[in-house]
Amino acid sequence: MADLVQEGCCRLLFPRIAGPGMETATVNISGGIAAGDRIEGRLACGEGTDLLMTSQAAERIYRARPDDAPAEIAVSCRIDANARLEWLPHGTIFFDGSRLHRRMTVDMAGSATFMFLESRIFGRRGSGEKLSRLDVRDRLSIRRDGRLLVEDMLRLESPDVSTLLAQPAVADGQGGVTTLVLVSPQAMDLLPDVRMRLAAPECAGFAASAWNGMLVVRGLAQSGWMLEVAVRKILPVLRNGRPMPGTWRS
Repeated sequence: MADLVQEGCCRLLFPRIAGPGMETATVNISGGIAAGDRIEGRLACGEGTDLLMTSQAAERIYRARPDDAPAEIAVSCRIDANARLEWLPHGTIFFDGSRLHRRMTVDMAGSATFMFLESRIFGRRGSGEKLSRLDVRDRLSIRRDGRLLVEDMLRLESPDVSTLLAQPAVADGQGGVTTLVLVSPQAMDLLPDVRMRLAAPECAGFAASAWNGMLVVRGLAQSGWMLEVAVRKILPVLRNGRPMPGTWRS
């Protein structure tokens, strides 16, 4: 063990799975994201590849001191012709006073498939946490064949974030929000089946729409677990019945 050297906080695990494609789980061995952290990742999916990216557990964004710089996370992805990339991590938990600037950029071919999931959980309500202050900028940019397709931005910069999240047009007092995006030549055809799944009681706070070769689902729920229960109802339709990611097992 005298020669073992480890640096950086990001690791990749490759669970043994049965099914098409490769599954990879990201691991943050530091246990969470603190103010001032900077993480950058680059991912390239060659022609015809099939990759699922998930995470070992929910990511935690810890409280920052008033003068701390925000944590920064930047991920860039390239998806070549006829390739498939599924980005399906567990949710992100924001602690009171956390500061995060995160951006994901995707450049994909017109024949490629990209699925994106992000669940944002505002405090751990089961532990009695209540948020007062956040500084969050969370951005997704997708280009298909070089043309901008999606530019989605969540921005929460408030000294009274609980009042902001309580507004009906923001989060209606719910504890978490989910965004699920599928860009694929077949995406729009899946909308009727997705809406049938959304009729289930556990998906009461969810809605879906499809246009311009993509399908978007957004939802609200009281907790991260309730968000995941709803997402589990939807993903089998979007993933053609493939099994859930290995780290998502109940």
